[in-house]
Amino acid sequence: MVGMDSPSVTPPVSRLSAIGQLYVTTVGAVALLSLVADSAAWHVALVVLTLPLSLLALWVGYYGGLAVGFVTGAQANELSWPVVAVWVAVWTMTAWLNAQLAQKVLRVGWRAVPARKFEDVDLDD
Repeated sequence: MVGMDSPSVTPPVSRLSAIGQLYVTTVGAVALLSLVADSAAWHVALVVLTLPLSLLALWVGYYGGLAVGFVTGAQANELSWPVVAVWVAVWTMTAWLNAQLAQKVLRVGWRAVPARKFEDVDLDD
C-alpha cells in the first residue's frame, strides 16, 4: 500500500516544569475553594492567578457549569459534583494554557507569541 512505509508524524510532547505544575495545581485547589468556601476572596485570588485568560475562564466556567447543571437537573441552591468538576476543569485548563505560554515565552522569547502589525488588520471586516 502507498504511504505505509513512511513513519507517522507525532507532535512534540510539551511538558510543564515543576513550577508550572505547581501553578496549575494551585489554581485547581483555589478553584475548588472558591466554590466550597464562603469568602469572595477565593474568587478574587482565582482571577488574579489566571489573569491573562481569566475573563475567558470566567465566561466558559460560568456558562459551562450552568449548562451542566441544567442537563443534570441540579438545584440552584446546592452544588453538584458535575458542576464542580466543570468549574475546576475550566480553571485548571486556563492555568495550564497560561503556564504553557509562559514557558514558551521564557524559553524562546516574545517571538513565541505571534503578533500582527496594526496596519495589517482590516477594520472593515
